[in-house]
Amino acid sequence: MQQFKNASSNIKLLLSYKNWSQEVLSKKTGISLATLKRKLSANNGWTLLEAVAIAETFDVSVEELFFTRMIPNSTETA
Repeated sequence: MQQFKNASSNIKLLLSYKNWSQEVLSKKTGISLATLKRKLSANNGWTLLEAVAIAETFDVSVEELFFTRMIPNSTETA
């Protein structure tokens, strides 16, 4: 679905930032690992409860996680 176009990349970015695996996110949210993997690869079909659980786990809003493109911080130093 077009409305969730940012969800997968944002979740993957936050997983990387936290240094978490999909398995860790699965345990923290209560979403099965198989469901999480399927939805991250298909980038659609998230339920409201799943969206809220993931957003709360990362301490971000549902809007920010699903509808805004997050940009990684640069780790380069001048």
